[in-house]
Amino acid sequence: MLNRFILDFAKHSEVIYTLSTNAPNYIVSSSEKGIHVETKSSRNKFNEGEKKVPYVLIRNDWLEQALGILIDKRTVTDQDFVDLGRRHSFILAFLSSLPFVEKHKNNQVQLKTFTTLDIPFSTVDQTVTMLQELIDGEYTADSITQTFKEDNIKRLKSQARQNLQLLGYLNKDYKLENKDNSIQEVRKRILQSPFIEMVYESLKFMSMYHYKEKLEILKEISYLTVVSSTDQTTIKESVAEKGIRNIFNWLKHAELIDGDGNVIEMSEKVNKNRNYWWVNQGQTAKDEVEGGFLWAPKRNKQGTPLTHHTDLLKANPGDVVFAYSQGAIHSICEVTENAVTSKKPSTFATDLWEEDGNLLRVQYSPLDPKLKKVSIPEDKRKKETGPFDVNGNVKQGYFYSVTKDFAEYLLISFQESFPAAFKLERSTRKATNLSEKRLVHHIYNYIKSEGFYYKEEEVKSLYLALRTKPFVILSGISGTGKTKIVEKFANSIGATEENGQFHLIPVRPDWSDGSELIGYEDIKGDFKPGPLTKVLLEAEKNPELPYFILLDEMNLARVEYYFSDLLSVMESRKWLGDRIVTSQIPTPEGFNKRVIIPDNVYMIGTVNMDETTHPFSSKVLDRANTMEFNEVDLSFFPSLQDHQELEDYPVTNDVLKSKYLTLKDALADHQPIIERTTNRLIDINAILKKNKTHFGYRIRDEICFYMIYNQLGQLMTSKEAFDRQLLQKVLPKINGSDFATAEIIEELFTYCTGQPFDMAHYEHAIEHAHFPKSAEKLATMYKNQEQQGFTSFWLG
Repeated sequence: MLNRFILDFAKHSEVIYTLSTNAPNYIVSSSEKGIHVETKSSRNKFNEGEKKVPYVLIRNDWLEQALGILIDKRTVTDQDFVDLGRRHSFILAFLSSLPFVEKHKNNQVQLKTFTTLDIPFSTVDQTVTMLQELIDGEYTADSITQTFKEDNIKRLKSQARQNLQLLGYLNKDYKLENKDNSIQEVRKRILQSPFIEMVYESLKFMSMYHYKEKLEILKEISYLTVVSSTDQTTIKESVAEKGIRNIFNWLKHAELIDGDGNVIEMSEKVNKNRNYWWVNQGQTAKDEVEGGFLWAPKRNKQGTPLTHHTDLLKANPGDVVFAYSQGAIHSICEVTENAVTSKKPSTFATDLWEEDGNLLRVQYSPLDPKLKKVSIPEDKRKKETGPFDVNGNVKQGYFYSVTKDFAEYLLISFQESFPAAFKLERSTRKATNLSEKRLVHHIYNYIKSEGFYYKEEEVKSLYLALRTKPFVILSGISGTGKTKIVEKFANSIGATEENGQFHLIPVRPDWSDGSELIGYEDIKGDFKPGPLTKVLLEAEKNPELPYFILLDEMNLARVEYYFSDLLSVMESRKWLGDRIVTSQIPTPEGFNKRVIIPDNVYMIGTVNMDETTHPFSSKVLDRANTMEFNEVDLSFFPSLQDHQELEDYPVTNDVLKSKYLTLKDALADHQPIIERTTNRLIDINAILKKNKTHFGYRIRDEICFYMIYNQLGQLMTSKEAFDRQLLQKVLPKINGSDFATAEIIEELFTYCTGQPFDMAHYEHAIEHAHFPKSAEKLATMYKNQEQQGFTSFWLG
């Protein structure tokens, strides 16, 4: 893979300067044999007729042999390459331009050298958590041995401490030098680390590779450049892989690369004002693809400039070209530089064109499979008047502009054909472009700009609940906007009814089984998929996109009747590679499609609690976060002065996808917060046992996950987050009319406030409570029982 990388690096380099004279060597094109390098001398010889072409060929095997020599000797001069043609000065300069090579004294070139101390071996989560703990003053970096008793925790904290030293947050004496943990500051410090910066610079030239290929190349580079800090031996494969994976995660955290390992800064510059083009290639296609260019004459044989030729001059770096030949789009190209005046390529075996022309450099990426013209609907072609005529047939011209709508239609509708670098969701749905805190703030502002008001803490909690488990229940009185917060939450991150990522399914009172959701067999015995099944099948085709299903008025029918199969399937979640999958949803044997709940589907139910609805069983409540929307601020009006509408910010599923299914998944990185949370839950469960409303492992695990995600996103304080979980996961299970229920409510109130329950002074206790929201709800529940003889979370 490393040999392939240096050849691709050469093809995509623009100019190499020799080390001794700083003379430019322009890489003008490439072929199967090698790269074509033009110098001032070669151009002059061409102009004087001494050469047939204005460049010299640097063969691929010369570059591969040169790399082998460098690896063997580690330090080289141009004299080490005298047997590789007459361009040994260029070869030395080319090697020095590689990200893992550096120029040494006296025009020598050598492999860069690092030790394992230069590689982050602690995860992002561990390091970010420790940095926050140090900033909060929970302990100091030099007191790990005294603060933590377990050897495993000490080891993890020591690794995180080494990372913080690597990033410059800690000095050599482990003193905290900087308390700025913003994304901007972390990004700056990451790129100041030489090894991480080398990886980042290498990734800039790897956009054409898959994630695993990037990983393999960087592992090879690690073997060449990194040695053990203790005995100076070459690092092991497992050590290299762990280090590179950690760096990938660090770069994603710093919003420098996306989930595919592609550099975000490059794609942002490219995509911001991107234009789209269509080129019709005939007999010159092979030469143009191999050379990495498009060429058209300035004038036709009659001396007239033609727009479909001269429009090459309008294309800008970053623009995209659909390359069409023999009835199909065979490649998609990215323009790498503006068009320049150029003679007709010598490889063009035709006299139909003038010699003077314009050459546009592009990077070709082949489609697999090719996109046939007949696959594009005729009505779409007829509307696109650039490359197509009124009948939807391809015109005879060369280079045409296409509309953004048409280009995006192709990229979305036929995304299986396009390389990852050009898929629309890659360029517009960046999971890592915003930190969690900024993303949630965007969602809150978007909802507010749409004319709806909810507290930002409610938006934060909904986000955390969906990350914890993709099933949430929103309760409250009618008209408080439960449906709208879900719809606008989804819209804010690019999921709409129009693109199929948001679906509202109204529940009807007569539902008695799952057929209305999952589907049913008609009178002919054919299976008719229900609305839920259709969404699940569509979501599985697009695993990188989040899909939202809103079950409106969920408890108009008995949830256990129509939703029981889905509740059971939810609990079958397991890891399959890097995806979370479930068991199959029961469908008739004649239906030949496997239906599961993919990990990019999020179900939210809205419920009202009145005489027309049904209560929930523990089976349902155990599996969901329950959020209440009973507070109404009638004084809120949408601003009449500020008419600015916020745009949505489409994201990939990575921003919501669960990272953990069991505590074992999270224990290594988050043992301290898991232990603190569990100890609190043990105390609460001891109270609940008195009337057998205590909970099991499922609720414990999910509360721990919520607390972990909150800490990683830095959305709320630890106490605020736990207060939310007590309110959303524990209190909904409490109901009764007996003395034991009242006693439990009193004890829980005391746990939340630190004060005994006193009807005369409970408001003061709530005001100073550790967990005020839960305390307020408990006070309401106590008053309900005292006044009505019965209490429940759902009574308001």
